[in-house]
Formats: sequence, C-alpha cells, structure tokens
Amino acid sequence: MGSSSATTPSTDPWARFGASGALLARVARGGRTAPAYIFESEDRDGPRAAAKTFASALLCREPIRPCGACSSCRRIASGNHPDVHVRGRDKATVISVEALGELLERAHGSPLEGDRQVFVIDPADALAPEAVAMYLKSLEEPPATTTFVLVTSRPDRLPTTVRSRCQRFRFPGPPDAAIASRLLRDGAEPERARVLARWSSGSSARARRLLALAADEAIDELVRASSGRVPTAATSVETVLADLRTRAGAALEPEIAEPEAQESATPPGEALRRALEDVLHALVTVARDRAAGLPGGPLAATTPEAAARALPALGALAVDVRRNVSPSALLIETVRVLRRP
Repeated sequence: MGSSSATTPSTDPWARFGASGALLARVARGGRTAPAYIFESEDRDGPRAAAKTFASALLCREPIRPCGACSSCRRIASGNHPDVHVRGRDKATVISVEALGELLERAHGSPLEGDRQVFVIDPADALAPEAVAMYLKSLEEPPATTTFVLVTSRPDRLPTTVRSRCQRFRFPGPPDAAIASRLLRDGAEPERARVLARWSSGSSARARRLLALAADEAIDELVRASSGRVPTAATSVETVLADLRTRAGAALEPEIAEPEAQESATPPGEALRRALEDVLHALVTVARDRAAGLPGGPLAATTPEAAARALPALGALAVDVRRNVSPSALLIETVRVLRRP
C-alpha cells in the first residue's frame, strides 16, 4: 500500500529546515545525489536531524519522500537500517583513523537493501588528521552508490580540501526563546537563561556549556578586573581560570556523549580550551551588541565606540585559543583589551 498521503503541507518533514530543506527535497526527488555533503549550523541538532531526514528520503520508495511510514523510514528513524551508518567519536575528542577506516571499507561495498548507502559523520570536525587524509583519498573515486553527510557546528575546523569537495547546506539554529526554555528546564533562573541564550548565537549546546561554566560570572570578573588596578588584575585572571578549570570537564561532557567515547577521558587541556572558546565567544557577542548601541550587559559602562574598537582584538583572542597560547596570557590580554579607552 502506498503512503503518499503521509506527507501533507502541515506535516512536511522538510519544513523545519527552511530553504536548505527545500533544496534537499528537490535533490532527493531528482535522484542526482552528490558524493558528499556538509550539513552545518551553530546548533548541531538541526543538521543532525536533517541528515536523518535526507537519508530517509534517499532510501524511501514512496512517491513523496520521506513518507515516514514505510519500513525503510521507520528503521532509519529507530537507527536500525542496514544501509545507513552513523559514525561519532570513538575517542574522547576525535574520530580515529581506525574507526573511519572501518566505515570507509563499508562505503566501498554494495547496499544491502536499497539502491544507496548513506554514511553520516557526526561531528565531522572531530576527524583526526590521519582520518581526514583517508577520507579525502576515498573521495578521489567515490562509490556510485554511496553518499556521505558530514555534520558539523564548526565547519571552519574542516580543511579546505574537504569543504571544496562537498556540497554545503546551512541550517538555522533554534531561536533564543527556545534555547532559554531549555536552560530553564536545566535549572537556570529566567534572566540568566535569557542572557546565556543570547550569548550562545543559536547553539543550544553552547548555551548549556555556558551555563555549566557560569560564563556570566567569569565575564563579570574579567570586566571588573579591567576597570581596577593593574596588580590585582592578574589575581582576578587566576581566579577566573581556576573556576573554568574546575567546571570545564562537566561543561564539555554533553558534547562528547557518544556511546563509543563515554569511557575515554577528555584531556583537561582540551576541556579548558573549549571553555575559553565559549567564554570568549560570549564576550565577543556582548561587545558586538554594545557596539551596536544595545545595553551591553557586563559592558554597559563601555561606550559603543570603545566596544567596536575592542571587537577585532577579542575575535583574534578567540582564535588564539587553538594556537596553544597560555590560558593565563589569553585572559590577561583579554583584560588589557577591555581596559583600553
């Protein structure tokens, strides 16, 4: 029995994905599928859900795809389809070359049931360098019946050689109100939830990390240090750094909760780097709002002109986190940038 009536305008599975969803629906209908795609967003939940919908559409045999009701669609939804493979981290912070090698070996085989296999790598930015090289080699002669979907919230972490060989689709993140509601369920007070949702730039995962890090308290302390005496600034920085070290592991844990990685400890240095990235991202957002003339929260006493001057330096510091700059030096420089008139 056909199930073409399972998808109506009010239940269109692509509607939640905006313009990218409409384009992917046409790809699935037209049958001209590229070897590889990047699905990206500030919030990984969107592209992750889109990858499952896309896989369902590619393997569904109904006139309107995905129908959501056939055996193929139901098994993909439950994670049990033999032609859909999802590869997450097998280590605490990376997808190893061994894990990807196993996946690529399957990719060069034939589908077990349908006309195509779909391989979802999530998060793709966690691929180890050796795994990236192996993946690129496989794309030199991509199997005709294989489609790769790389899911990421940090496409800038993917090498240019990978990005250039994939069709890219960007998905909207959830609105601030939805993120704030989630933080409220996690125990945040209403005003704190509103502020951290704003600072998350559309990423519910980042918002949860900011809450776990007490990032608003860290930023308040850094701003206070910038307006106080220079000798006490170093003490304030060390206090902030000690607090971030204590909270960093718990903040990062939800981000690496794939079953294969649960037994691997996250290196403390990596957890702290991610915490610093999040705090500096939030501070850049605060400065950008103040530069636009908005109230500015912790930077309310800073003029819009001063906030605009600080923005490039704060953005550069966020990049420096991954350049093995000393955490203390990063935060001392942050205070120095905020101190500028």
